[in-house]
Amino acid sequence: MNYAASVSDFFKSPKWMMNLLLGGVCVLIPIVGPMVVLGWLITGFWARQDENFETFPEFDFSHFGKYLERGLWPFLVVFVVSMAFSIVMVPLTWVLMIPAMLVGGLSSGGHDANAGSCLGFIAMILMMLFFAVMIFAMMLLLVPLKIRASLTQDFAKSFDVGFVKRFLALTWKEIVLSSLFVMVTGTLFVCLGMIVFCVGMYFAVVLIYFSWTHLHKQLYTLYLSRGGEPVPLSPKLNDALPAMPGA
Repeated sequence: MNYAASVSDFFKSPKWMMNLLLGGVCVLIPIVGPMVVLGWLITGFWARQDENFETFPEFDFSHFGKYLERGLWPFLVVFVVSMAFSIVMVPLTWVLMIPAMLVGGLSSGGHDANAGSCLGFIAMILMMLFFAVMIFAMMLLLVPLKIRASLTQDFAKSFDVGFVKRFLALTWKEIVLSSLFVMVTGTLFVCLGMIVFCVGMYFAVVLIYFSWTHLHKQLYTLYLSRGGEPVPLSPKLNDALPAMPGA
């Protein structure tokens, strides 16, 4: 895994500044904007044989519809899985909170109050651990699902349990490290973006998306090198959009 390259490769394109600018402007569009940026990255990483980042396709608003089509499926997969985790997390959170609230309310002064406070503190720790475990599980699950959605360009085909199990078994350590890398660098990019009148945050999102998609491609390559079964590429990705002029 080459973590530094997941950021530095963005700047190898001679049009990197324009890509950053147009991508950042696109991110400003609610809901649709991130899907379009994701579709552009899918085009650059998955829809072409050339691995040279000097010829990475430039962001072109004339291909807005094609980008949107390609970014729709991984976006929907992430949305549905996140909603499913939320549906599970909310009731379980109340299961942890209600007993502590009842004991705290019934406890009065003295030792009962101390016991109630201790129970409340324990419940808070349990909730924090619960949230950490759930976020960790969702983080692991989303990587193979999003990769498969990008390659198959199909919502239903994205949810292949066998593929997810094999992918996680072969690359789970690298997924964790990659996620931590993106979290740290993403936070740094956003903070730097906030310095530029907060507008820079939108351009930081483009870099974060690029880095994460770059790492997804590396993880998939690693998965294949360790004996993983390849995912059939969707015919929708065969019509790769033009690369940089002179490629």
